[in-house]
Amino acid sequence: YILTLSLCLVWCACPAHAETRHIALIHSFEPGYPPATKALELLQPLAEQGGVVGKEAKELIGRLRIRQLLDPNGPDVKKYTVRKGDSWIRMVRKLGCSQAMVVHLNGLMDIPALRAGDVFKYRPLDFHVVVNVPEKEICLYDGTDFVKGYPILSMKDGGKKNVETTVKDEQAPVSIYSRQFPSADKTLVLAAGGYVIDAARGTPRSPGFYLSRQDCNELAMLTRPGTKVTILRGKGEEP
Repeated sequence: YILTLSLCLVWCACPAHAETRHIALIHSFEPGYPPATKALELLQPLAEQGGVVGKEAKELIGRLRIRQLLDPNGPDVKKYTVRKGDSWIRMVRKLGCSQAMVVHLNGLMDIPALRAGDVFKYRPLDFHVVVNVPEKEICLYDGTDFVKGYPILSMKDGGKKNVETTVKDEQAPVSIYSRQFPSADKTLVLAAGGYVIDAARGTPRSPGFYLSRQDCNELAMLTRPGTKVTILRGKGEEP
């Protein structure tokens, strides 16, 4: 409640679209209605407007949604009991989750050996990644609902057409069984054209889109092999 109130107060303090922001603040606290849920319902239509209003709505939605998604006790969090023969790779792919998300939700500091009967929290990840080249932004969607935007700091892209692809793999400089894996930088390898989504480190060498280290690792946590990726290269295109 305190976080939602703080975000709404900051948002309402800005002059643009003040009336809608006032409504968002009031109705976020209707009795019996989760405040973040109501605020998100009011904010979603504004996120696609563009301009100052759209940008601020996206920032607010991103803060609220990421907090929801990373909550170990959130309503979408499920539990899985390890079975004989499970490995980490096999388990997370079966669950439709990322290893980084399992590590986070269970408060793990490293990657323990799996034993039959172990119970882990997880959440299915069925998001859609949209790389908006003209806007220099990577956006995460849940169906048609905006989740969060990540600024593209640099890119190496010679393509001309829009592309539908998927996340092929998640790579890190250490083994997934290493104690350093949870904190290691992640790279998303796309199925099309050898493209990557990676952390910016000077001039891009591989074709792809480069984010801040924090944003890249957060996006990797929220995606998995098979996650749908759309690369939009034309202005005014919709995901």
